[in-house]
Amino acid sequence: MTKTIEEARTTPVQVVQSKKITLRHFATWALPLLLLAIVVVAALTTPRFMSFDNLRAILINASVVGIVAVGMTPVTISGNFFSLGASQSTVLSAVMFLSVGSATGSVLVGALAALVILCVVGVAQGYIVSAGLNPIITTLAAGTIVFGLVTVFTNGEVVAPQGLDISWIALTNFLGLPLPVYIFLIYLAINWFYMEHTVAGRRTYLMGANRSTAQLSGISVRKTTIWAFLSMSIGITIAGILSAAQLRQVQSADLSGLTMDVIAAVLVGGSAISGGEGSPLRSALGAILIVTLGNIMLLHGLPTGVRLLGVGILVVAVVSVLHVLRKATAR
Repeated sequence: MTKTIEEARTTPVQVVQSKKITLRHFATWALPLLLLAIVVVAALTTPRFMSFDNLRAILINASVVGIVAVGMTPVTISGNFFSLGASQSTVLSAVMFLSVGSATGSVLVGALAALVILCVVGVAQGYIVSAGLNPIITTLAAGTIVFGLVTVFTNGEVVAPQGLDISWIALTNFLGLPLPVYIFLIYLAINWFYMEHTVAGRRTYLMGANRSTAQLSGISVRKTTIWAFLSMSIGITIAGILSAAQLRQVQSADLSGLTMDVIAAVLVGGSAISGGEGSPLRSALGAILIVTLGNIMLLHGLPTGVRLLGVGILVVAVVSVLHVLRKATAR
């Protein structure tokens, strides 16, 4: 039977739409499937990988990277790229937490002091970026300033808790998992709800997708940008406190690789560098993937340079595939 003119016209459109839907599904499930594949291969080829202690260590390490990555996701979605000062700000949080907590004898006061300081730093960066300054330059400069201030404040020496019991933060367990893992999950849930189910979150997506349209719709670029940086600052504060509790000391030069791990997690999680697309949940999965890959290479005894090379290749491959998929679905 010959096709009617209407069928002949609609069939190609339906095929294209079907292909786009298939590509979107692939993009959605690519990261979980990749993580699952890596875990399966590691379980078959890497001794001790599937031991409870090793899996627990992966989750503990992923909690710090994941919290900062989840917090940075709104900044990327809003079209403001990344923060290149995440490592220095996390150290600042840890130093303030230990210093003020030790001086007052209170974990709560130390945590609140760190939160206030980091929120001020985040709001200042958000305000400057919203005024039109390049976010890369702004956050890089902020990181340098923070590093200098922390070094001067500590004289470059190690800061440790003095008469302050913080061990319970890292050692408290429930169902075999430590408290930092649950804090990570709670922060992820709150951030995900904020981005997906609040007006402020939807404004962040819209501003990242098309800033001109967002402004014409009455969305304040300044407020949205400041809220994105404030969200990141809260995550950095939590990560700094958890790092201090796990390490029980901190120095200005610590956590030097955190920024790159966080950016890798956000990119592998599928956030578009140009903004308008991404998810805190996928960034969290990206953090787990990055930490898992590093753990596997560590168990195989590979040197640091090779581990960094492996993570870099993974990031380039995933980002390239996502870029191709976005172009294909946009046609």
